[in-house]
Amino acid sequence: MTNGTKWGWSRWAMALAMAAVGGLLAACGGGGSDGGGHDEAAAVPAGTLRVHYQRAAGDYDGWGVYAWRGPTTPSSGWPGSPRFVFTASDGFGRYVDIPVDPSLGRMDFLLNRPTSASEAEKDQDCDRVATFAADIATRGQEIWLKQGDCATYDSAQAASGVNINHARAMWLSASRLVWPDLPAGGELRLYHAAQGGITVGAAGVQGADGFHTLSPTTLEAALRERFRHLASAPAFAVPVAAQAEVRSLLKGQLVVARLFQGQVTHATQLQIQGVLDDVYAAQARPQTLGVSFDGQGRPVFRLWAPTARSVELAVDGQPLRPMTEDPNSGVWSYTGETSWVNDAYYTYRVQVYSRQDGGVVTNTVTDPYALTLNANSEKAMVARLSDAMFKPTGWDGHAIPPLQAPSDSVIYELHVRDFSANDATVPAAHRGKYTAFAQANTDGVRHLQALAAAGLTHVHLLPTYDLATIPETGCVTPTITAAGPTSDVPQATVAATKDEDCFNWGYDPRHYGAPEGSYASDAADGAVRVREFRQMVQALHGMGLRVVLDVVYNHTSGSFLDRIVPGYYYRLNGDGFIERSTCCENTAPEYAMMEKLMIDTLKTWAVEYKVDGFRFDIMGHIPLAAMQAARTEVDAAAGRPLLYYGEAWNFGEVADDRQFVQARQANLRGTGIGSFSDRIRDAIRGGGPFDAGDDVLRRQGFANGRCYDNNALNGSTCTSDQRSELHYQQNLIRLGLAGSVHDFVLNGRLASSYDYGGQSAGYTADPYEVINYAGVHDGETLFDINQFKLPSTATASERARAQVVALGTVLMGQGIPFLHAGDELLRSKSLDRDSYNAGDWFNRIDWSATTNFFGTMGLPSAEKNRVEWDRMRPILSNANIPPSAADIRATRDAVLDLLRVRRDTTMLRLRSGADVRECVSFPDAADQRDGLIVMRIVGRKSDGSPCGDGRYANLVVLINAAPVDQTYSVAALAGRSLSLHPVLANGSDARVRGASFASGSGVFTVPGRSVAVFVEPAGP
Repeated sequence: MTNGTKWGWSRWAMALAMAAVGGLLAACGGGGSDGGGHDEAAAVPAGTLRVHYQRAAGDYDGWGVYAWRGPTTPSSGWPGSPRFVFTASDGFGRYVDIPVDPSLGRMDFLLNRPTSASEAEKDQDCDRVATFAADIATRGQEIWLKQGDCATYDSAQAASGVNINHARAMWLSASRLVWPDLPAGGELRLYHAAQGGITVGAAGVQGADGFHTLSPTTLEAALRERFRHLASAPAFAVPVAAQAEVRSLLKGQLVVARLFQGQVTHATQLQIQGVLDDVYAAQARPQTLGVSFDGQGRPVFRLWAPTARSVELAVDGQPLRPMTEDPNSGVWSYTGETSWVNDAYYTYRVQVYSRQDGGVVTNTVTDPYALTLNANSEKAMVARLSDAMFKPTGWDGHAIPPLQAPSDSVIYELHVRDFSANDATVPAAHRGKYTAFAQANTDGVRHLQALAAAGLTHVHLLPTYDLATIPETGCVTPTITAAGPTSDVPQATVAATKDEDCFNWGYDPRHYGAPEGSYASDAADGAVRVREFRQMVQALHGMGLRVVLDVVYNHTSGSFLDRIVPGYYYRLNGDGFIERSTCCENTAPEYAMMEKLMIDTLKTWAVEYKVDGFRFDIMGHIPLAAMQAARTEVDAAAGRPLLYYGEAWNFGEVADDRQFVQARQANLRGTGIGSFSDRIRDAIRGGGPFDAGDDVLRRQGFANGRCYDNNALNGSTCTSDQRSELHYQQNLIRLGLAGSVHDFVLNGRLASSYDYGGQSAGYTADPYEVINYAGVHDGETLFDINQFKLPSTATASERARAQVVALGTVLMGQGIPFLHAGDELLRSKSLDRDSYNAGDWFNRIDWSATTNFFGTMGLPSAEKNRVEWDRMRPILSNANIPPSAADIRATRDAVLDLLRVRRDTTMLRLRSGADVRECVSFPDAADQRDGLIVMRIVGRKSDGSPCGDGRYANLVVLINAAPVDQTYSVAALAGRSLSLHPVLANGSDARVRGASFASGSGVFTVPGRSVAVFVEPAGP
């Protein structure tokens, strides 16, 4: 997410690919001075600016200049067209020649590298400027740039000089420091200055209070494991005298310099996360941070700020109160007055040396442990959440719906505002608010109640913590008038107020432990948001639904935590700048106090708000050990087991466990922590999330026509390659239906031996460790992606049936099914691939099941979709696509029936991988039919014990994605008495009621685009 932008699925695959390419180039010595004697660069052409660029690791692939002023053809759009890519090499690094318009006087630019079709990372968040020389029109001009350095140099010599804008050395423990890529030899000195002001120039190091000489050494095994990406870096021992002063040294500026023959050849500032943990973490972690209450009811304020020189408490209407530091823990504290409780609001004033600011600064900050705040997160409230003013009636004794096992879970992903903003049956004051969930007899509440009655168990709420994006007071809702299916006017109206309106997905954390204020009826009163959030949870529990919160501990919106402990809470790159591979400022939960902030705020939600689980955004950027600790500690605090799952993608600077063992798919087996399965998602939908251009249409999937119902781009006849791809997709789905259990056997092969993009298709120990889904808030909705891929001539009713096939595939599998809110109502976002900031207009849901708004919203946002508008226009204008109310209701009712079938027996909700291996098989796996999957679950294992509840002797699921009837013979079932499941036989779908089983031959017949379940009564 950037400024609240969530990239969507495309970030993972693109980031993985770019990381792999970059790694290959670095390994091959791409770029930089390679000693190979590059030819002298050609003379700079007249009217041209030659831009030289140097990257420390030689990883130049994809990097280029984005210049919006200066070139004869400036860059536009994002990541930019044109982009001026560094391809030519010289002894300094890479360069590119850019024709410019001298009359403009300068070039305004930045350096970026695309990470997807619509996103890019930048080399620092700075806009660079190159002032044109007077004779550039006749002689050309050159400038030199360095990675991580925002300066523009006029010569290679100037650019190569020593500067301390970076932090390339890492102080890992009180006794050890490393400096990657530092040449051997010379003398290393650790300079320090309490007030800052150290400079390095021709005269050497100036402005330091003193220095300590470091000596070469090796890292202990424990440090090599903890900092595995630094294990081979040159290491240095910190002298005992410096170790004795470590606490005071860390409060000022630190610079390490290499001297060779009396001259400073290298100098850098330091990254200090490791040494802060080494010195303070053991004493700080047990502390209760934020506001707690002593035996007399007085509020006790505690803030971890070990590098601060002073901290003051600022309470409204009170003089500043100096806080006292515990030197062992780095925690500052102050005991306040009982009159402040549940009434006063406060901030902290932290005086601290900041490497980023270049000196000692005084920052006014809010408490990262804030429990609730006033409007727009300006101040935290001194709140005791156990008091009655924070509780709705009946809160303490209300019942939490029981859950026998995690495998029983069925999850429904829902945005708080989406739930009611468009629901006219909700009183106006409650629309878009927490309280909408507590209103009786609204369309939305009735729909949730129907889902719960059918078998839904959890509502997963998109982020509801205090977020940075939405104005909590005065947000606007633009007035939009429908202007035709391909009009660009509605999206332009949305775009004009997108950062002032009341909508955003919320993947931009500000305070992890406080509810968001824009969903409260009064954001200015900190008690209201707490009370109304609890009212929402209580109402959902009353419907029989447990509550999962979407949490984002992998990044924040801005680096505000650096204002408290500069350089600690965020993951830094080799130059000391914050990594942004997750879209925004990456946090670093591999360090103790960021992990503590995560675990402590999770406890707040579990204990104070009685929520039932957590979905972790970009969980693969969190250490596995931190996730396991969170699960253990939060469950203990809550006194019950909660549900934990997340996006366990493997990408970015931490990929392949480079920095720590990640909470990624390959590492989660046996932990009980779930992960989303991209395997079954891509097989159902077709293609992948990073598809662009014609591939979005061409790469059909199991549910939308691959081979059995080709669209125009794929030809009228199924080719052998298309059939091979479809059968591969069907095998991925079979493995997903088997819970992605790693040692499940399909066609004589272990699931772990099936390939999915270089990863194992099967990777879980138990089925509840996988989250199976076909649609989610990221990317196009399931309905929208199907419209890209289905033949243009398909009727609206057949398109609706394709939706049922996709959702039924998810609902009938082992593992935990996950539904995107409204998918059962054919929800459309007008083909938008990223509606994070697209307002209420494109994110509407009609709970009355009358319309899905397709063809009435206009073109989706230009920001994320303009490049595809030409492909979208004929789809949005296709009269075959908009569903009727009957189509929407038929889809909804079919999904409700399938939920009832799942609820009926735990044979569809097996508890363990061993159960799956013993009980599940696919009779058609060795004899595949296009668009058909047959799954059999037996009622008894080989030892006679039941499979699940053993409710049936046999249960057979047949998923027919093809538009025509299909038959399949299962010889082992010939002579058995199977019939259509009673729920389906008496259900809403007349077509599926036509499914049949011929006992004499063992032949099943399944109507087109249907999910049929047959059962055989269990014997005595």
